[in-house]
Amino acid sequence: MTTLERLQALLRNELDLAPERLAPDARLEDLDIDSLRLIEILFSVEDAFAVTVPAGADELRARLVTVGDLAAYIDSLLAQKANSAP
Repeated sequence: MTTLERLQALLRNELDLAPERLAPDARLEDLDIDSLRLIEILFSVEDAFAVTVPAGADELRARLVTVGDLAAYIDSLLAQKANSAP
């Protein structure tokens, strides 16, 4: 299962959204994911993917516009984790 597919499953469960609404180009704003909700989702991402999201949610909000952006961000966190593993 890809990061995108895992993220889509997480968002389906968290937000009770139909799968077709969670396309990679779906805007988070259009899914009613505001700044507070994004922080809650990032906590779930940390648990589900065993990564740590650095502080600075304001910066993330500007970078993470679509579901695909969020999946790519998670991939970057996973890569950082893999590169820092002993």
